[in-house]
Amino acid sequence: MEKEVYKLWDIVLKNIEERINNSRTFDLWIKPVKLVDINENIMKVEIPNSSFEKNFLPYIEILKEEVQKTFGFNPDFEIVYSIDLPSEIKEDFFEIPLNPEYTFENFIVGPSNRLAHAASVAVAQSPGVAYNPLFLYGGVGLGKTHLMQAIGHFVKEKSNAKIAYIPSEYFVNEFVTSIKNKTTHIFRNKFRNLDYLLIDDIHFIAGKEGTQEEFFHTFNFLYDKRKQIILSSDKPPKEIKFLEKRLVSRFEWGLIVDLQIPDFETRVAIIKKKSELRKLNLSDEFIFYIAEKIKENIRLIEGVLNGIIANINLLNRELNKNLIDEIIEGVYSSEKKEKKYINIKQILNVVCEYFGLVPEEIKSKKRIKNVILPRQIAMYLGRELTNTSLNSIASEFGGKDHTTVLHACKKVKELMEKDKSLRDTIEKIKERINEH
Repeated sequence: MEKEVYKLWDIVLKNIEERINNSRTFDLWIKPVKLVDINENIMKVEIPNSSFEKNFLPYIEILKEEVQKTFGFNPDFEIVYSIDLPSEIKEDFFEIPLNPEYTFENFIVGPSNRLAHAASVAVAQSPGVAYNPLFLYGGVGLGKTHLMQAIGHFVKEKSNAKIAYIPSEYFVNEFVTSIKNKTTHIFRNKFRNLDYLLIDDIHFIAGKEGTQEEFFHTFNFLYDKRKQIILSSDKPPKEIKFLEKRLVSRFEWGLIVDLQIPDFETRVAIIKKKSELRKLNLSDEFIFYIAEKIKENIRLIEGVLNGIIANINLLNRELNKNLIDEIIEGVYSSEKKEKKYINIKQILNVVCEYFGLVPEEIKSKKRIKNVILPRQIAMYLGRELTNTSLNSIASEFGGKDHTTVLHACKKVKELMEKDKSLRDTIEKIKERINEH
């Protein structure tokens, strides 16, 4: 593109900075956006990653307005991530941006994540010694990505170690590209010369035989060289479908840590810290209100706080509970577009409706056949369709122990492998759950 185009883009960014009137917000969520290409009214812009996108989107309308003023047309944006750009235009394969807020200093430690935090600090300080691999798992927005990026920040500041933090899709895509271009030797050298390999959402490689084969050998090479491996997933290794047993075995060599939903006090501390980072002065009343409203996906707190800032600074709206409710509803609606929210109560009601039972029967201690199987199916679907912890699922079923849930999940999986009619039944129940 011509230099004049980039000058106009700089004007757009400058105008947005003046409108926002918050230098930290601008530096975090607007300044990193780069113009890549213009084709008619489509502007291709580059942002660091998917985590960044959720914080950037609240400002997209402002960006459109300023582009229209400066460029003279109403744009449609095509968003690409830095990690998705062709390899030949990347200066450094492993220079994947880390969120500046995701440091150990900014991580709020509570009962639900204390072990995960301690283990992450340990591997950052002593790679390949304490816990190798370190496997973090848990629901969306509970801190897995924050801890992994915190390790990245710590290592970069304290040493010259070679470190790669990547989503697993990136590993898959690079491997496929290397096969296509006959450059697998280059691909292997990149990964096997690392001191730290951090892969987010490792479950994405499940079912991809060639990628699993390659990762198996990469894992062995790094492990034998005492290089640190850190992985994250939404489930523990044994529960990841279509993951090869030999990988499950290796993932269990080190430490597996579950991040659970934080309690109210921890959520309050998280909101206070994130507000402080955004220079947003919230009263305890509003902080407690947000903490009560958002319980399971802590990542949504960031979206709510960004929404508050945007409404106050850009629209001059007064902060009150009605505004907070409006913003929370908008954030949840956006989240549901990606994945419909399902909770244990919904699952329990649909399973009961299907089998002609009432929730009290499933929650009871009855051991009769027509109750046991529906109860196990409900527990299995609770684990399968939600990010709820084992202990929380157990409590929803009359205060049973988490081992009961584990047994139920294992039993249903075994029955499904042998019984096609049961598989069909569970699929029908899933459809009904999604319709509710």
